[in-house]
Amino acid sequence: MRRLSAKEYYTEASDYYNREDFITAGEKYQELLDQYPLNPYAEEAQLKIAYGRYLDRKFADALTGFSDFERTYPTSSHLPFVQYYRGMSYLDQMRSIDRDQSVTEKANDFFRAVSGRFGDSSFALLAEQKSRSCRESLAEHELYVAEFHMKRFALLPAKSRLRRVVEEYPETDAATKALGHLQEILEDINKKSLAELAGKALAARKAAKPASADAATGTDNTPPPEVDPLLALVTQLKKQEEEDRKVVFQSSESEKKDTPPQTPTQRALQKEIEKRE
Repeated sequence: MRRLSAKEYYTEASDYYNREDFITAGEKYQELLDQYPLNPYAEEAQLKIAYGRYLDRKFADALTGFSDFERTYPTSSHLPFVQYYRGMSYLDQMRSIDRDQSVTEKANDFFRAVSGRFGDSSFALLAEQKSRSCRESLAEHELYVAEFHMKRFALLPAKSRLRRVVEEYPETDAATKALGHLQEILEDINKKSLAELAGKALAARKAAKPASADAATGTDNTPPPEVDPLLALVTQLKKQEEEDRKVVFQSSESEKKDTPPQTPTQRALQKEIEKRE
């Protein structure tokens, strides 16, 4: 039986690929690589093996294929495409906000890599848009957990989660909601100055232009640090969390010695510990 030439292998594989029979196409491209590892079509064949797996929604296999391609062709002009679709292979597995978001974090890492390493490529803008989507989902997950704690009146872990939202994802819609929750909690625990600071940060965001307008102009409408009370709020909340941890520790030590908490704050924090247990 006559052995097919590299071009014939490639033509046959591409015919299956164009008909969206990605499994057979991948097998044919692999035969090409096995028979002619240094042929002129090798780079494109390996890329199409990986991309075909992605299009066939075999995301784990696609990730392996893209990783193999990058290892084989570390200077390829296709690397922006590869990195972008490594991110998409994770993003297409993204779960609802009440579930673990590790795949969303991995997707975001690849999209940021595209923007950082290949800023001049046609995939940079697409990657930035996908990264914003990832960050919204990550922020919404943190907000979901915070609201779960709020429903159980576990204000300390709720406050900590809300602080993480506004600190790590300040540009998201979830951050605006988190500021509203923070203002409410801080008022409830009689932290008037912090509640006022949260109110100012919330007002600054509500007064800002809609996110769609910013996207159209390519600008970031988050208030600058010198006029944004959010940074001061985050700093003060971190200090308070450290103080809370010390009080919780002291309260735990007092309980071991059968000595009741001595202050209203200690008693309140002790109740929070009991709720979490």
